Amino acid sequence: MLRSRPLARSLQPFLCPTRFVATSPPSTAPSSDKTPSPLPPPPPPRKPKVGLRPAPVKPPPPKPSTFSAHHVPLSPSRKPTPPAHASAPSLNQVKETAKHDIEQAEAHGILSPPPPNANWFKRTVHKGIQLAKFYFRGIKLIFVRSRQVSQIRSRIRSGGSPMTRAEFRFIQTQKKDINKVIPFVIIALLLEEVIPLIAIYAPSLLPSTCILPSQQERIQEEKIQKALSSRRNHAALLTELRSKESPESYLSIDAIRSQDAPSVFCGLLGLTVFGFDALRIHRIRRHLSFLAEDDHFLLQDQSQLSQKELMEALKERGLVDPQASLKSNEAKLQWWLNNIRSSDPADALARRLSLIIQHSSGARPL
Repeated sequence: MLRSRPLARSLQPFLCPTRFVATSPPSTAPSSDKTPSPLPPPPPPRKPKVGLRPAPVKPPPPKPSTFSAHHVPLSPSRKPTPPAHASAPSLNQVKETAKHDIEQAEAHGILSPPPPNANWFKRTVHKGIQLAKFYFRGIKLIFVRSRQVSQIRSRIRSGGSPMTRAEFRFIQTQKKDINKVIPFVIIALLLEEVIPLIAIYAPSLLPSTCILPSQQERIQEEKIQKALSSRRNHAALLTELRSKESPESYLSIDAIRSQDAPSVFCGLLGLTVFGFDALRIHRIRRHLSFLAEDDHFLLQDQSQLSQKELMEALKERGLVDPQASLKSNEAKLQWWLNNIRSSDPADALARRLSLIIQHSSGARPL
């Protein structure tokens, strides 16, 4: 009996149930016939992100119309608004025009060209310096001409030779330049680079001595086109104004105070239309007074006019026609002078207004 105990102890681990793996204890809850719910499926694998650049958003497809068959859509009354960059060509055109003016002045020796190997910065600075010199010489020339005007008037007062048409026009041009020189100097000191733009949009602000040759040609061409446009687009208004002549062949300055008439006359005579009607009528009255004095000199030395002076005289009187021949232009000026030769000086303005209307409305006898 004493020997059996050690053997029994040695065999005890094999005989007694021993737990080597941990197991969950048996559930004490009552058993149920329902099967447990399965585990949720794993989420699908995510697709790798693709870096997309922004692209224009496509417009949504048009929705089907719900209007009845009797509904007729109205056509749009105005065109769509142009894009914001529509004004870019006009800006480029202005730049090209200003560049062309400077190149033409350099070709004629008025401005000194930049060195051939100069870069963009040096060329820009060089052009600015050359324009500043040109404007300075132009302003200086105005004061030199003032002394010449004083000499002409002194000669006439002392009983010398009478004034010629060239001297009369020279004095009138000098008066206009004197009135423009102070605003021009202010602009030149503050914003010199905008002066080429002023020559395009507001050439009447520039003194005659500060305008480049190509700018002068463009200004004269624009005046001619403005006169032709006013004559063509306002034929009905010009015909209506003819009915207001009292007496016949005399049109009072008060008769053109109707709507659009002052602007039309400014266009015919090559005057600026800026401002209100009272200011435009003042320009017309002043211009007609100038023509009355200029006609007095033309009656004396009409045969001495060059072709350029002839075209300028016709343009100032609203008689210009770029397609007409030289003989036709001479006949126009002679027709004008014959009609004002015997007119009363008190009715000088009314008579000239009537002649402008007759020519512009096509009533001038050929």
